[in-house]
Amino acid sequence: MHISVGQMTIADLVGQLERKELIINRDYQREAGVWPDSARTYFIDTILEGYPFPKIYLYQTFSEKTKKPLREVVDGQQRITTISDFLYGKFKLTASSKNYARMTYLDLDEEKQQAFQMYLIETSLILSATRAELLEMFRRINAYTAPLSAAEKRHSIYQGEMKWFIVEQADEFSEIFEKMNILSAKQLARMGDAEAIADMIAALEYGVVPKATKYIDGLYKNHDVTFNKAAEYHLILKDFFDFLSGPLSVLSNTFIMKSYVIHSLFSAYTLIKYGLPVGEANFGLQPNSRLEINLDKVIPKLHELAYAHEQQDETGKYGVYVKSCLSSTTKLPQRLVRVEILANVLLS
Repeated sequence: MHISVGQMTIADLVGQLERKELIINRDYQREAGVWPDSARTYFIDTILEGYPFPKIYLYQTFSEKTKKPLREVVDGQQRITTISDFLYGKFKLTASSKNYARMTYLDLDEEKQQAFQMYLIETSLILSATRAELLEMFRRINAYTAPLSAAEKRHSIYQGEMKWFIVEQADEFSEIFEKMNILSAKQLARMGDAEAIADMIAALEYGVVPKATKYIDGLYKNHDVTFNKAAEYHLILKDFFDFLSGPLSVLSNTFIMKSYVIHSLFSAYTLIKYGLPVGEANFGLQPNSRLEINLDKVIPKLHELAYAHEQQDETGKYGVYVKSCLSSTTKLPQRLVRVEILANVLLS
């Protein structure tokens, strides 16, 4: 077996497809059309913004019919099909593309069209290999792949509306997670931001619940085909992250920024402004969308909570809160305690 690593432009790739010098081998690939428009938009937007995407694998054989080399796509069908469809105007980008919403290829200016066609795709061309060797190669590649995180597994299984909504929110708010020391760079690289946002959306859907696979997986499964609350949920998330990265930025190096506390802070903030399912029954609080938070009172109290947490002061004024932060931090009883305390602090 020999592998030649290289690059080709989108123009070259599409040209080879047109001349039937490159074909898609469906023995290795899923059928085309699996990706919804949200996924296709995200992928094309990746190219238009100049970001890389994983390489495609090609397998070179010899055509007895044409007496010429023939290349098969053995990994990358969805990406190649999406590129070709966009180039030939078969779909327009959705509103999730920040700079190219509702555009087709022909709607792009000439400079951007040229940049799209000249975008370089990384390729691995497999030469002199039998089919058995080809299958063995992919088995070996997968054998050395690190185990997927929970978020990575969900995003490999589901390709529907909820997945791509969470991807978009993670793109928008991931910088805040890192800047405010909520998640580490390593956690972000393993989709920790997507996991955190999915957990927040679970609160919007179900109320204050434990962090459990059944709730987060349920989001992806229940909204895989349609998701009608994207605009509403995005508004709530943006309001919270604006609050967090704005007025509460002075708390960025405190224990308030622990990821499990941030989830409870989000739940408390949403509870008092927008409401949560069974929120009034659990906490006796009615939402007020016009609520103005008194930062002069709230920020010092949050500092006190953070300091008590850091000192692990279980016997002081905030002992109940501290205990909820020291063990089983994502279980329901601990979350209920933190949300109630934080909601009352925000209402100070």
